[in-house]
Amino acid sequence: MCGRATLTFETLQDIDSFLNSIDSGELPSLLSGNANIDGYEYANFNAPPTSILPVCYLNEEGKRMLEPMYWWFMKWKTKDGKPNFKYSTFNARADSLLKSNLWKGVISDSTKRCIVPLSGYYEFSGSKGNKTPHYFYPTDQKYFAAAGLYSEISPNEGMKSFTIITTEPNDVQEPIHDRMPAFLRKEEFADWLNPEHSADYVLDMIKPYPNDAMKTHVVSKDVNSTRNRVNEPYLTEKAELF
Repeated sequence: MCGRATLTFETLQDIDSFLNSIDSGELPSLLSGNANIDGYEYANFNAPPTSILPVCYLNEEGKRMLEPMYWWFMKWKTKDGKPNFKYSTFNARADSLLKSNLWKGVISDSTKRCIVPLSGYYEFSGSKGNKTPHYFYPTDQKYFAAAGLYSEISPNEGMKSFTIITTEPNDVQEPIHDRMPAFLRKEEFADWLNPEHSADYVLDMIKPYPNDAMKTHVVSKDVNSTRNRVNEPYLTEKAELF
């Protein structure tokens, strides 16, 4: 599962270089809304589903574009033409992509794959009302790159929506949660986005991330609330346990 994430970069060039992408020209408003922290052009230390995040996809010309998308995938519209929240989700289980009516047409459409760059993500352990947040972050590359799927439909007119694919946990994730985001290595980006590859081909790439390529630690419970959401750098720092 991936229900809370972080993404920060000092300049847009940092993320474009990582993804080998081109700014779609639609990012300025997103950047200006998260540019209040010194040293960062974009800083989101506490992004829940329904957030708008930059996502990479392949356009009709075969170029990797970086564009803001709504984190809550929507496949259908209602009769009045509005986005349908009834059949929508922020995660997609890899083992259901070829079985579910929601997903099998999407994963088979090679033009609907995307890559979601993340600096890290949170998972929670413990009982309801007293959950402990754990922050997971990469050690082998600057960002995680989550395999995702996107739709042309979202609550925001003209904006796409997306979901993050999840898979079985590795040994780092397993003590905290029984699912983890399906992350890609840089050398896998081209294959995941390649429209000539079948669903079966790309799903063979979906596997737990290497244990030695990520780390985790407990962080402040200030990250728990989305209603009174805090967006500060200390949220990702290791917290003392008492």
